[in-house]
Amino acid sequence: MLAIAILGVKTSVENFKSSIAERSNDAAVIAAWNDRLSKLIEPIPFERGFVGYLSNEDIPGTTFDSNDAEGEFVLAQYAVAPLILVRGTEQEWVILNLDPETFEKWRQKNSNEFEVVRSGGGMVLVHKAAN
Repeated sequence: MLAIAILGVKTSVENFKSSIAERSNDAAVIAAWNDRLSKLIEPIPFERGFVGYLSNEDIPGTTFDSNDAEGEFVLAQYAVAPLILVRGTEQEWVILNLDPETFEKWRQKNSNEFEVVRSGGGMVLVHKAAN
């Protein structure tokens, strides 16, 4: 009985330690997203409004993890507030969160329609090209 009690206390302490580490890791992830996106969106000439957002999830035939894609969208929305992210490329400014291979394919198809303004942290900010 004593062994079970000791094992229970030991397990509780380990769970508590891991939950603390998880929370601090979450804060670091959020801070990293905020930093990456604040630098990326600096060229956008307005503080409030709509900005497009495109990830691998939005491009047919690409592979992605649906949990990661949704989580990244939420983190991006949080980081760019009060700007509002809208999925797609209908907006004048668009954040691309694409892996390098998918970005190159997208760029080849859309090179005349969008110009790359800034990149960093694995993301690219594009602006609709003047016709």
